[in-house]
Amino acid sequence: GASDGDVASLFLWTYGWVGIALLSAFLGPVWRWIDPFTTLHDLGAWLLRRLGVQGLAPQPWPERLGAWPATIGFAFFVWLELVAQLSSGRPLGVVLIAYTLITLAGMAQYGRDPWRAQGETFSVWFGILGRLARYAPVEDGTDAHVQRRPFGSGLVAAGWTLPLLVLLALGTGSIIYDGLSQ
Repeated sequence: GASDGDVASLFLWTYGWVGIALLSAFLGPVWRWIDPFTTLHDLGAWLLRRLGVQGLAPQPWPERLGAWPATIGFAFFVWLELVAQLSSGRPLGVVLIAYTLITLAGMAQYGRDPWRAQGETFSVWFGILGRLARYAPVEDGTDAHVQRRPFGSGLVAAGWTLPLLVLLALGTGSIIYDGLSQ
């Protein structure tokens, strides 16, 4: 019923969009640990291996794309929430299923970690916010280790590219617009 849609949209937009953002900014790389798309990819890869299906080798990430796929995806989700006001119901479910399929296809095409680093909207967005956090992942090829650092120091330590700056501007602008429109 209507109350189910309200609970689902509350969970998605408030806990998912805002809650994980705050945890990422103040605590650390929580999205890296709870990312459902990575879990689905890993389960699918495991199942295919068990069935004896040999996949193709992932293609290298095209450098010219940079993080533009994630930035475009972010703009799309901001548009859904603030302009189209698609906050619940079947259309939102269709969008989430389509996004999941696109994400899994991107991981299959370019590899799980390159897609997360450049193409997957939420990994890139929460990764940018995580640059503020006191805890950061140790880039050792696993997500098992974190290091403590001064708050905000990741903002100057990490490289900034044009697509990441555009994504940050979209995020900042959408937060300001959403706050003022209320």
